[in-house]
Amino acid sequence: MKRYPVYLDLSRRTVLVVGGGNVASRKVPALLESGAIVTVVSPSLTPDLLELARSGRIRWVRRRYIAGDERRFSLVLALTEHPDVNTGISARSNGFVNQATPSAGNPVALPFVQDHSPLLVSVGSEPPDPLLVRETGEFLGMKLREAGIPEYAREHALLRQILLDSGWARPDIRKVLETFSLEWALRSAGREDRLVQYRERLGEIVYRKLEDSLFTP
Repeated sequence: MKRYPVYLDLSRRTVLVVGGGNVASRKVPALLESGAIVTVVSPSLTPDLLELARSGRIRWVRRRYIAGDERRFSLVLALTEHPDVNTGISARSNGFVNQATPSAGNPVALPFVQDHSPLLVSVGSEPPDPLLVRETGEFLGMKLREAGIPEYAREHALLRQILLDSGWARPDIRKVLETFSLEWALRSAGREDRLVQYRERLGEIVYRKLEDSLFTP
């Protein structure tokens, strides 16, 4: 059975991280960036996590995991160095649990993610293979940057919002975006060339709004 890929909106959702080591240190910042309310249960923390606890960005419960800690959390990351503990957390939880140690009882496999705003590029594998997905994700990210796709994606997102805010009908917006597709962007010489074509096709007002949005810090 294959896993079902999904992006989660964790804003204001409670997330439990069991374990305060290097794996937790890598994963907690991304949880905070997503708006999650993070609690870490661990007798000790890495320096990075300790700084987050001291600044109040995470709640630290300074002790070992106790069965039942996972209750009432939207998502649980079982990141201890003990496979039996991680598996037990998964078995007891009614929610979704990601384990640091491979196991058939690991219901959530976290993908490798790179932020190329507004694109989020993620890579997963079945069965989960963290090293493979990281190496593949880094390679794909490099190729995207080389092709200038994140730059085009920002133009695309801004143009869509400008047309929506200007009262354009959605079918007309779709036609415009289909005209200025990724395939079209890859044939263009670069951003300056694309801006000229936006201006010719959409007029001065839309062009100026797009230009202002693109070059405003």
